Amino acid sequence: MNNKLSVIMGCLLLLFVISCQEKKKEKEQEASLDGIWESIGYGRLAHIKKDHITLYETSAISCYPIMEEEITGLGDELRIKDDTLELKDGINIYQFVRRDEFPQQCVAMDETKKQDALYNFEVLASIFKEHYAYFEMRNIKWDSLYTQTKSKITTQTSAPELFMIMEEMLDQFNDGHIDIEAPEEIEDQADSLREPSQPVDTSITRYSDFSAAKLVGDYYLKDKELTRNSRVMRWGKLNDSLGYLQINLMMGHVYFPKLDSVQGEDYWNAYFEAFEEMSSAAHTKKEVAGINKTLDQVFSDLNTADALVLDVRFNGGGKDEVALSIMKRFNQKRQHVFTKKAKHKQAYTKPNKIYLEAAEQAYLKPVYLLTSGQSASATEIMVLSSLNLPHVTRIGTNTEGIFSDVLDKILPNGWEIGLSNEVYLDTKENNYEGKGIPPHIDLKYPRETQAFFKSIIDAMSDDEIKINKAITDVREGKVSKHVVGR
Repeated sequence: MNNKLSVIMGCLLLLFVISCQEKKKEKEQEASLDGIWESIGYGRLAHIKKDHITLYETSAISCYPIMEEEITGLGDELRIKDDTLELKDGINIYQFVRRDEFPQQCVAMDETKKQDALYNFEVLASIFKEHYAYFEMRNIKWDSLYTQTKSKITTQTSAPELFMIMEEMLDQFNDGHIDIEAPEEIEDQADSLREPSQPVDTSITRYSDFSAAKLVGDYYLKDKELTRNSRVMRWGKLNDSLGYLQINLMMGHVYFPKLDSVQGEDYWNAYFEAFEEMSSAAHTKKEVAGINKTLDQVFSDLNTADALVLDVRFNGGGKDEVALSIMKRFNQKRQHVFTKKAKHKQAYTKPNKIYLEAAEQAYLKPVYLLTSGQSASATEIMVLSSLNLPHVTRIGTNTEGIFSDVLDKILPNGWEIGLSNEVYLDTKENNYEGKGIPPHIDLKYPRETQAFFKSIIDAMSDDEIKINKAITDVREGKVSKHVVGR
């Protein structure tokens, strides 16, 4: 009995010691977050002190704070792994390595320096030189463009003049993920400096993605629509055997009953205000939960259909995680679908392999995926994730060809810029940036936005006939379906 008691007491003592050591280890790990951390790629610096984190924009010639918040606001998205600080946001993992001190360019700036036109241009140029991933692919001779643009700027260049010069330079990239934004007053003044353009013919109807999608959805669904509780999706049956699902944005999938009566821009302002206090990762989780809830309803409604038309011709993007959640519904086994990496110095960050998870009850009947040049960004991630799914047939035209997440940056004067710093590769190392993912059956839609919209809206029945013929050809085995990525 005494020996048994001794063993029990010994075990309890050992458990107590281990517990104390684990708690000590956890405290040491929490304390070890404090310090200066430099991102691998992306041009960020994080200074963590006790419960606060300050984020800095950095380049070879600049370093300044852009955000400060309590570290608790990041929840469990921030952690240390093998001496590397990791910030997780959806499928993305951003890594930081510890620095002993701030870089030498991290010095306080007075307002004169922040507003200096030449300095702001040099910072923008430094950011692009360090992070833009597609100079060669976009046929941009950077050194020449930089020198040519710099010659137009002095320290006396006004803010509107600077904005116009920068925007004209960035327009030459022809990259839908490059953008520059300044206060509205400055942008308006910059517009007034430009040479007058041809007046817009107001007699010609111009469409947006949403307005074009609405007309197409109205035509196809008529009295067969089953949609409810969504502003960005529509679904129903084209006939007894063929379902139709139109998805027009890879975000906006959280349903707020209180916004039912709110329309247009007011709706979207109110929608995104609901997420202002959330981190990006928390917002992403809400969007994924929202799309999953809606998709449950969609597949319940369309479960008797023998095939599905999935229309993303008017979808300009949103969140990659939403795109993957959609394509997961058509996947029966977890599989690698693409890899992404970011520009870092003269090379790239460690490749991040992205997997498409399996659905418990995957939809394995034929899927006809409609694409166009308006199918962009996160929508292309959805299409990219479909390449290894043999029951998915792409019909339409090449997607736009802008895959990279937008790297958002803030200049010293407060203006915001965005650029493409990431490379997405399929499972055979193919990169579709700048050209888009091709269809199996090409309907030869125009690439120019309004021309594309009009080609469909002005001839709905003709477009329907082409799509129906493509579906028939697939069913009759007349289409060679090379499964890209294998």
